[in-house]
Amino acid sequence: MLLKKELKFNYKPFLIWTIVLLFFSAMIAPFVDVIMEDAASLQDFINSMPKFMLKLFNINENFITPEGFFSAKVMIIAEIFAAIFAVILAANVFVGEFESKTIEYILTKPYSRRKIFMKKVLALFIYYTLFALIFCISVLWLFSIYVDYDYNSSILAGFALYLYVIEILFGALTILFSVIFQSSFTTISTTMGIFLIMFVADMLGNVGEKYEWIRNLTLFKYIPLGDTVKYSKVYIGNSILFIILGIIITIIAEKIFEREDILI
Repeated sequence: MLLKKELKFNYKPFLIWTIVLLFFSAMIAPFVDVIMEDAASLQDFINSMPKFMLKLFNINENFITPEGFFSAKVMIIAEIFAAIFAVILAANVFVGEFESKTIEYILTKPYSRRKIFMKKVLALFIYYTLFALIFCISVLWLFSIYVDYDYNSSILAGFALYLYVIEILFGALTILFSVIFQSSFTTISTTMGIFLIMFVADMLGNVGEKYEWIRNLTLFKYIPLGDTVKYSKVYIGNSILFIILGIIITIIAEKIFEREDILI
């Protein structure tokens, strides 16, 4: 009953963000072959760019591949989309109940706080998983239709894994801040602030050795798009570790939810 309620009330943002991301991917995929046919000109363009810009966006000759081009044009935006989607959905599921006072009604039902919390988390998990899976399957399908050049499908699947990691980690942070602050503005602002700081810090950390240490404090050093393309390696181990971190944060949030008073 509780799970069905959460899935029913939150399917619209899931559909909207999924469609937006797929539409964006579908716009880029048909042009991959066009770009690859003019790879020499693209190489000249990359060579003409200031080294500062190349380092800032972690661009190198390895991006002149179908998956490299997709990474540069789609994945940076996709990571932002995934973070916004995860934060908004988690805020709707948790802090929305506090602000609308419906949490008070739910707590009068014969359910423990732990059960209520876990049903909400399960709904988020289902939508996060579907979002990443649909992205993965659709991108592989689009490439099979539009791209004739050789590409590494494992890298494309790895990109979907990275989106899933972002969803789980920032979704978990949103849950934690929701039960602590019980305010959508504070919760969303704090979580998105952390995401943007990490995102910008990762870019600045690529500029030079002097600032490279900053990247150690960000998620994106450990699931790097640039290195994934450059070395044809998906950082599965790092992804699993951050998913585990998200689970730990969620468990902490659950303990707080069991004991936290509801602000009237």
